[in-house]
Order: sequence, then C-alpha cells, then structure tokens
Amino acid sequence: MRDIISILQRWTAEGTPIAVGSVIERIGSAPRDPGATLAVSGTGEIAGSVTGGCVEPGVIREANEVLAGAPGRICRYGLDDEDGFDVGLSCGGSIAVAVYRLDTRLVDPIAKAIESDTPLALAVRMDEGRLGEQRLVTAHGESEDPVEAAARSLLEIGESGIVETSDGELVFVESYAPRPDLYIFGASDHVSALVTVGKFLGYRVTVCDARGTFVTRERFPDADELVVEWPDRFLDTAPVTASTAICMLTHDMKFDVPALRKALASNAGYIGAIGSEKTRSEREQKLRDDGVGEADLARLHAPIGIQIGARTPEEVAVTIAAQLIESNVVARAKRIASVSRATVLS
Repeated sequence: MRDIISILQRWTAEGTPIAVGSVIERIGSAPRDPGATLAVSGTGEIAGSVTGGCVEPGVIREANEVLAGAPGRICRYGLDDEDGFDVGLSCGGSIAVAVYRLDTRLVDPIAKAIESDTPLALAVRMDEGRLGEQRLVTAHGESEDPVEAAARSLLEIGESGIVETSDGELVFVESYAPRPDLYIFGASDHVSALVTVGKFLGYRVTVCDARGTFVTRERFPDADELVVEWPDRFLDTAPVTASTAICMLTHDMKFDVPALRKALASNAGYIGAIGSEKTRSEREQKLRDDGVGEADLARLHAPIGIQIGARTPEEVAVTIAAQLIESNVVARAKRIASVSRATVLS
C-alpha cells in the first residue's frame, strides 16, 4: 500500500469504506511480489495494481463483494485453473490475493511511518473465520503475542509475505521498512543523474562531497540530504547496514581510497566506484597497500554499473541502477531464506 497511501488517506478523510486486494503469495513467474495492492473505494474509485492489468477485473469484482458485506477471501489466479484463463494471467505463474475490508483507522499511522522512515508492519490474519483481521506491529514491541512475533520476523528483514505463527496460524505481513540509504560521493553530472534514479528506486539519497561550492540544492534538487564533508569522515558516523549502497563518483584518489577503505570494512550491501582502467588499477593497489584484502576488494563493483557501453551521465546512472537491482535480488533471496515461511495455502 506504500505506493497508494496518499490516495487511501484521501478516501479515509472522506469517510469512504475501502476494500483491498493484496498479493500474499507468488509461485513461478508473475508480475508483482507480495505486498502489491489494489484498492477499491465505496464510491467506485480504484488505486494500485496487483499484476499490472492481468487479474485486476477479477480482484475488483471480489473487492466490491466485500464492500457489499461479504467476508474476506483468498483468491488464486494462474494458468492451472479456469479463473486464470478468464482473467488473463498468461505469464505462467500463479498468485494468491487476499481481499478484505481495510481498517481505515490504520491508514494514517501507516502513512506517518512511511513519511518518517519508521519501521512498521501490517499483520493480516489469513485463517478462515478471522481472515482480514488487521493490526499494526512495531519493530521494538515487547509483546510475546504469536502474531506480533511472526510479523516482526519479516519486518526485521524488510520483507512482505506469509509467515506461520508459533501456534500454527498463517499471517500475511506487509512490511513498511525504512528506505535504504544510497550514499553518493562526488558532485558531478553523473551524481545528479544517479540521485534522480536512486530516488525512483526508493532509496533515501545522500550526496556528499568535500567541496561545498558544488554541493548545492540547485544542483541536486532530488537529494534527501546534502553533506559537505570528506567522504571517509562522513562514513565514520553515517549509519551503514546490509541494505546500504555506496557509490564513489569522485574521480579523485584522495577521496576514493580513504572512503573505500572504510566502506569495504563495513557491511554495506553494495559498493561501487567509477574510474578508468588505469585509475582502477592504481586505486586497488593503494587499497592493498593500506591492508585491504582480496576478499574485500572482490566486493567492489569497479567499473561501477553494468557494462553496456553507456556514455552520458543518464545512461551511466541507468547501468548503476541495474547493478543495484541485481545486487538487491541476491541479498533478498538470502534474507527470505533466513525466515520460516508458508509457501502453500490450503
């Protein structure tokens, strides 16, 4: 619901009842991941998407029935059933969509959490008889309630999906994790282009450069934060987690080497640096001389970005974005494997 939260706030303020259809499970090839949501208002307005068009008519029909007083339900769509052919899910996979009436009292707290980058989860019961019951779960609560404990297991890794509680109940958890940080060092046109793309991908983007003349709001209007500081000093205090991305676009060895030494000693999920073959070779040797080992150097994406012959700042930004996505897919698979999940609904 993150992408349509402002619309849900408007409907809620107008006193309009809302039914949502949320993807809770994906098997095989399907357009959207768990958490993708389509919402239908009591006045007939529609927001969001669960597949990009394939099954929306079916979900809208189910949502209208829920708004009319029918109980929540789980709907499956795929090529292995007649409904799949009827609604046109032709990608070969299948999805399960939970359709239920949204508790509009929860909309504003969710919106505030998203705005403030505060971790929060929406837990929705899936068991028959209680399907659609909702509650919000914070990251640091002390309750030992099985539903809340199960929800936190996914909120901690920033994932949405189905978990099984300690007493065997199935719960769908939609996680609203804080945006991951993208730290970009440098103040060139390449940085400006990457700021825009990074924001589009959902990062909280910080631009850092020691030259204050270049770090201005006029040059980087889309950045969340502008910092005038040496890159390595910035990394001394900046929060770095496994979801953090660090991009060195300074073209300057005196900035690159100290900052990369600290970046490679951290658990940042992505580290990349721009530079010619000569620059890369000299930089790596200086890092080795500073005690950086080969295993850490292997984490460095250099040259930064997918190599497809990009030349303009905008093209280079797209290649870096592609590499960030690729890196995140691998990391996400590892996170999901760390949590016990139900993969089939009865």
